[in-house]
Amino acid sequence: MNDNIECKILETEEEFSAWNEFVASTHECPIIQSYEWGEIKRISGWVPIRIAVFDNGKIVGGISIQKRNIPYIGKCLFYAPRGPVVDVTKYKYFSVLMNKISGIAKQHNAIVLKIDPEIDEDNEPMLGILHEYNFNFVKKQIQPRATYFLDLTKSLEDILAGCESKTRYNIRLSMKRGVEVKEETSQEGAQKFYNIYETTAKRDAFIIHNFEYYKRVIELMADKGMVRLFMAYYEGIPVAGVYIFAFGQKIWYMYGASSDEYRNVMPNQALHWHVIQWAKAKGYKTYDLWGVPAHPKEGHPLFGVYRFKKGFGGEFRKFIGMHDLVFKPFWYKLMNSGIKTYVSLRSLIKKGKISDSLEE
Repeated sequence: MNDNIECKILETEEEFSAWNEFVASTHECPIIQSYEWGEIKRISGWVPIRIAVFDNGKIVGGISIQKRNIPYIGKCLFYAPRGPVVDVTKYKYFSVLMNKISGIAKQHNAIVLKIDPEIDEDNEPMLGILHEYNFNFVKKQIQPRATYFLDLTKSLEDILAGCESKTRYNIRLSMKRGVEVKEETSQEGAQKFYNIYETTAKRDAFIIHNFEYYKRVIELMADKGMVRLFMAYYEGIPVAGVYIFAFGQKIWYMYGASSDEYRNVMPNQALHWHVIQWAKAKGYKTYDLWGVPAHPKEGHPLFGVYRFKKGFGGEFRKFIGMHDLVFKPFWYKLMNSGIKTYVSLRSLIKKGKISDSLEE
């Protein structure tokens, strides 16, 4: 092994800053592998463990794991959303990282490590390496396996021209009807958003976090420019909103809310067109619309979401999906059997209608 390569758990602010810089510099730049995302998830009972591979003192790969203790049995679950952040074809780095993870898993009594990296499903070389290290695909997903990427390096004219005709019509209709979009990245804005979000969740039958979670996102990320909250108004009334995350060269749309009223003035189209203009002005290159059914078809619970996002003319991408590395086969089998001990664990993955889009 190269003596200049080492792998360790990150512990200091300087190391956390270096980790963020590394993750942001990668092509995927997954914000949910950032330091701040791990801190946000503490509010939901997850504990972050951040591991980095160094070559000559420089970070060249790593993983931000979220640990969740399983009550009563003294064991835990490891999950690395959109991790690891390393080119798995660089064996020397990936091997060092996996050896470190195995040791840490033993220390923490982890049952399994779950990963869902942003690797295209047809990337056979990377899939082959993951399988060599005993990662296996599982049907139940946590993060969306499919999404639309919108190329923000195009001109606004070309982006608009690339939208489907109905989307273009609705964008223009929202302007004609006088829908206004304002940035309200604040605690007050978060409250306005959440008031509408509760209505959205009830209407579309999905589970949301409590208000403290969305406040925490603003507290940890807003001052660093990692999140922006945009609200759409019609006749002075807030009718829709979106949390937009920003990291590296990308932005993400993860949380969206719309009221039951005034949907005919197309506030959602107004919001996303505003976000596109804002992101281009800031120099971001890719807009990840975050989450559509992997196999979209009429009758799917989220087919409407698919049609809405498809309307902006982005590129459909499908990733390899959730892969599990099992450390304790006996407990893993029990965990997946649905016995009472693991009901709370499985509820972490169940997200009402959203879960339907994550089934294979």
